[in-house]
Amino acid sequence: MRKKALISLLALIVVLAVAYLGVGYVLYNQLSDISGGCQNRQNRPDKFADRGGSWRDDFDYATYFMPGYESVRFLSREEGVEIAGWYVEVDPGARAVILVHGLGSCKYSHTVLTPAGMLYKAGFNVLMIDVRDAGDSTFEDGRSAVGNEEYQDALGAWDWLVAEKGIPPQQIGLLGESLGAATSLIAFSQEPRLAAVFVDSPFDNLPQIIREELVRNNYPTFLMPGGILLARLVAGDDVLAHDPNEAIERANGRPLFVIHGTGDTRINVRHSYQLQERAEAIGANAAFWFPDGVEHVRTAAAHTAEYEERLVAFFGEALGQ
Repeated sequence: MRKKALISLLALIVVLAVAYLGVGYVLYNQLSDISGGCQNRQNRPDKFADRGGSWRDDFDYATYFMPGYESVRFLSREEGVEIAGWYVEVDPGARAVILVHGLGSCKYSHTVLTPAGMLYKAGFNVLMIDVRDAGDSTFEDGRSAVGNEEYQDALGAWDWLVAEKGIPPQQIGLLGESLGAATSLIAFSQEPRLAAVFVDSPFDNLPQIIREELVRNNYPTFLMPGGILLARLVAGDDVLAHDPNEAIERANGRPLFVIHGTGDTRINVRHSYQLQERAEAIGANAAFWFPDGVEHVRTAAAHTAEYEERLVAFFGEALGQ
């Protein structure tokens, strides 16, 4: 009798474990799938607009058009992954900034092209990239690793600028938005020669943002371990390998600039408040701007002149002459 009860208990445990992993797979599949992203493919550096209606209707995109762009391809730091980009060169000897898009987006987005145009106007060379599984870069598995693979794509762009364009490391910066902001912060933490990073609407740490994504999609948070395990089993992704906040501890005097609107309903502004607390606690060289009531990655539209001024001034000082 006792043996039968034990067998029944073990069978129940197996069934529950399989069910938990099954739900974890559905969860992981839903939250990581970016294969249908990258809209606005009619945009180009020399002519672009917001075709989804998220920015204000009277925004003057033409001011930031960039003629004479070059389509480029180069290797990520991870073997077998090729990255596509647009390079706009103002001057072979000018400073350069790499721009990294957010989740489900790509270099075709107006939210990437607009700050690139601001920097181009100010005399910076700009390199806009598609991370893996986005835009025109290598399609690996159609899943996001939440920055924990993609940061190597950003560093591949940095390698390309140094090796192929001859730009000194101290004159190359990184700009990222949303998940691209987190990706940029991870890249900054892993490459000590990266001179500076400017990010818009980042998240602070992976466990927190994963829990918040579960709640946002009406999943119970106890499913988080299953989703993380399935990321390893299905795609080989360790989504907790690095946290964006490591950029604060590893900055070693290098400058960071963080923008986050207080009205952000996609990534709560508390993530950037937490980054600010860490920066202040260790005396990091970090500046923060929290525009009141602004939604996710919309500061460039809501406060265009101030955004452009802060962006250009930051990289102008951070990257030297």
